[in-house]
Amino acid sequence: MTFRNTSTSYGSIAKFFHWLIFLLLLFMVIYGFLLGDIPKDYQPTAYNFHKLLGLTILALMILRALWAGINPKPALPFGTPSWERGVERGMHFLLYVIVMAMPLAGWIGSVAGGRPPHIGNLNITLPIAQNKPLAETLFDLHNNLAIILIILVSLHILAALYHHFIKRDDILRRMLPHR
Repeated sequence: MTFRNTSTSYGSIAKFFHWLIFLLLLFMVIYGFLLGDIPKDYQPTAYNFHKLLGLTILALMILRALWAGINPKPALPFGTPSWERGVERGMHFLLYVIVMAMPLAGWIGSVAGGRPPHIGNLNITLPIAQNKPLAETLFDLHNNLAIILIILVSLHILAALYHHFIKRDDILRRMLPHR
């Protein structure tokens, strides 16, 4: 396996980013929906962990986008209709945007709410004044983006399964870790 993408398969770095971010997002969405059920004494720590992991996902997505920018994607199978090509491009674009916008909304909302993520005594802040209405708006956006992300990832998985089991092409296999 090569580090870089080829014309027929993703390289090990693209696969690493894809699967690591997928697993982190899966964990974060479940964890995020369960945060309200955590005992009150542990909530500040639990929320801070959520924020820090969100910032980690944001950093990984920025690195993934940079890698994708210098590393061309494998070609779609010959004869793929133009509408499928457009849907594929649009879906990947939306996934990138949502996965970056979601932690940004949470981070800005946390800073505007006066509770920035922190490591020990080091606050990871932004030049934003406390603003409760802004924080509430951004947390609503953050939650709505989570729902949109669940829908998009579900469609993405269904499309990969469709290609694998119905079209019987190489779309899914070229992203699997073992290849």
